[in-house]
Amino acid sequence: MNKFKLFIIIEILLLVLLGISLVRNPFFLIVLGIGLFLGYLSSRVNSWTVQKILQQIAIGFGVVALIMFVANGYTWLALLFPVIAAILFWKSSGTTYTSVNDPRAFKSEETSFERRAIFDNQSENTVSRLSGNDVIDLGCTTFQSTGNDLTIKKASGSTKIIVPDDVAVMLDVTALSGVVKIFDDITKVNTEHVRYMTDEFGTSDKRIRITVHVGRGNVEVVKG
Repeated sequence: MNKFKLFIIIEILLLVLLGISLVRNPFFLIVLGIGLFLGYLSSRVNSWTVQKILQQIAIGFGVVALIMFVANGYTWLALLFPVIAAILFWKSSGTTYTSVNDPRAFKSEETSFERRAIFDNQSENTVSRLSGNDVIDLGCTTFQSTGNDLTIKKASGSTKIIVPDDVAVMLDVTALSGVVKIFDDITKVNTEHVRYMTDEFGTSDKRIRITVHVGRGNVEVVKG
């Protein structure tokens, strides 16, 4: 389930709770019923003066019903939840990770992504977050003689990994839902586990082992 569907489900649930709360409030139903009845009655009488009187009374009852509606806690939850969700979505909209030796590391022209560095040292080789889209750029990475390791863990969101042409990779991808695309060799949909290794991995001077664990989201590995 993506974030948009989850948002819709929660918002519908809040609206249902709001409706139940209002229906279970007899005073609100009486005020609303009287206002609607007087509004209907004003359209049926012939006297212009009586119409105006009934309309004014109906408006008064309508204002009271509106105040009760606005004062309901579920009304504020239903109104504020989209705002909070939008803020959280904006904050986790996307991150581009680059190696610290990359001269482009903090000069990105991609304004929709926040850039962060990886491989400051060999202990900082994990990207872990709850959700969001990530671009992992391995260009200019300093590769160790024993090989590098990168682990990516998150509940949801798409991940794109850019691997230089001269780097050998070993991939271990776990994705419960989404498309897994590795170069032009493998494309799988809704597969739980994919393993891949380039032919020259055992002999290459530049090699990296990448482990990806994502609940729902696409994983794409490309040359670049």
